[in-house]
Amino acid sequence: MIAVHRFAYRAVRADGATETGELQAESAEAAATALAGRGLWPISVRAQHARATLRRGLTAADLALGLRVMATLLESGLPIGKALAAMPDLVPPAWVSALPEVERAVREGASLATAVERSPLEVPAVVTGMIRAGEAGSGLSSAVRRAAVLMEEAAAIRSAIRGALAYPAVLAVAGTASVAVLVGVVIPRFASILGDLGQTLPPSTRFVLYASAVVRAGWLPSLLGVLIVLSVWRAWVQTPRGAQRWHSFMLALPFVGSIRRSAATARVCAALAALLESGVPLAVALTHGAKASGDAAVSSRMLDARNAVIGGSRLSTALAAKSALTDVAARLIRAGEETGSLASMFSHAARLESERASERLRAGVKLLEPSLILIFGAVVALVAAALLQAIYSVRPT
Repeated sequence: MIAVHRFAYRAVRADGATETGELQAESAEAAATALAGRGLWPISVRAQHARATLRRGLTAADLALGLRVMATLLESGLPIGKALAAMPDLVPPAWVSALPEVERAVREGASLATAVERSPLEVPAVVTGMIRAGEAGSGLSSAVRRAAVLMEEAAAIRSAIRGALAYPAVLAVAGTASVAVLVGVVIPRFASILGDLGQTLPPSTRFVLYASAVVRAGWLPSLLGVLIVLSVWRAWVQTPRGAQRWHSFMLALPFVGSIRRSAATARVCAALAALLESGVPLAVALTHGAKASGDAAVSSRMLDARNAVIGGSRLSTALAAKSALTDVAARLIRAGEETGSLASMFSHAARLESERASERLRAGVKLLEPSLILIFGAVVALVAAALLQAIYSVRPT
């Protein structure tokens, strides 16, 4: 059997542009021959040794800070190599271990977008697409700065969501712990005291005691069942088909669906605005914008709309037909097509839908807080009433 190896190459196209990439061949000479057959003039062909690379995910805040530092260094006039060499002292720790590999790839002739894409950093495709567009002619420093702004907006949205859900989460944990102590400790001990006194328990107390016994006997099997269901659900959602079906179900929910659709629309429109401003063609921008949605169902609909646009349909018509974005965003995009300001309309739609998603989320949190208070208050009131009735039922023998 002939061994096939992977080679990284750097070659010149017929138009004089430099191309980098990878291909499989039996040897370096065979790889060079294959490149020549594709109309490329090989400059360097280097064997890629197989190695396991653990891709490290970045938070949106860390990614935004690293991109902001890179943009600042590039705008100051530093070449990309020196900018990468100066970054380790300025960026978050998640960047530091991957920067030497990025710098090495750039030094060997790879583009910055390609080096970042091949690095252990798990960078969204929309970011690498914007960097690649900047390298193609719209300006690398400005493209990196736009990518940083986009990630800063994503980080701000996630931070707002976590902040809004912090109090309900604390309330739910505290309420659950309080009810668990009452049901699992206080009531059983009180029941044993009444049993020693030979008293007949009132119906409400017997009901609470029965519920307490059921909870104490079934919490472990229930927990195991929930863990099994969650494991199966997570494995299913990680498949492309499962993720698309689950996200479609979430989008169909009355209240949650509108928030998810607005948030996904905001991410898509923000990415498309930045990509179009960077000079990326619309068809390519739609591909990267679909990946930026964070929703498999919306991403699939965006790709269907892209195919319709390639087939000759108007963008606004295709988006409305596929229900890819909200109706408000589709109308703004139609206005952008008619006025020739598509990028600015995408940016306006992103701000509008982001604000709408935030408002709806805050409204939902405002309803969630009193709902949790009422639920846990009702449970505590039921337990307290059962205890008081049991106390009042005690009579001297």
